[in-house]
Amino acid sequence: MQCAPRFAVLLSLATLAVMGGGGLCLMKFLQDRPLGVAVLGKGDFIEQAVIGLFSGVIMAMLAWAVVASRWMEPLLDRYADIIGPLMPGKPVQILGSVCAGIGEELLFRGALQHWLGIPLTAMLFVALHGYLDPRDRRLLTYGLLITGIMLLFGWHAREHGLVAPMIAHAAFDLVLIDRLVRHWRRRTR
Repeated sequence: MQCAPRFAVLLSLATLAVMGGGGLCLMKFLQDRPLGVAVLGKGDFIEQAVIGLFSGVIMAMLAWAVVASRWMEPLLDRYADIIGPLMPGKPVQILGSVCAGIGEELLFRGALQHWLGIPLTAMLFVALHGYLDPRDRRLLTYGLLITGIMLLFGWHAREHGLVAPMIAHAAFDLVLIDRLVRHWRRRTR
């Protein structure tokens, strides 16, 4: 395995361990919430999985339609040049998407949303990813779109449980990462 994909694997596992573990600890020890109820919520697993998969893929297609527009091409090229060498193979793409979906959702929608509410948690998530930069209109446009998507994921967590946004997040990331890698390959041939 090359250096960049190896780094992506380590980063993925760290996201799962640190963010996911941190979210679980916050829920269990500071919020005194039963983890089964926090994760599974009101809906059953299959229902949440279907809701999450459908939401994640539809939101990814919407995000891709925006990012693949001619106006967003400089942003698309920038992120393709980062993600392409980092995650060129499907196994790394799947691992990264699943780890981010589980780890980030346990922390943000699982623990932080309990204290901050849906809107602030969504904005914090997007801001920490660096997408709300007012100096870059393209990035800010994407950030506002992602904020809306994170509001949806937050609503899923509140109404259904964490399984739905975990699967939605993983599906969203997997679709976008796959498209970014394909774009990168076309540009570097």
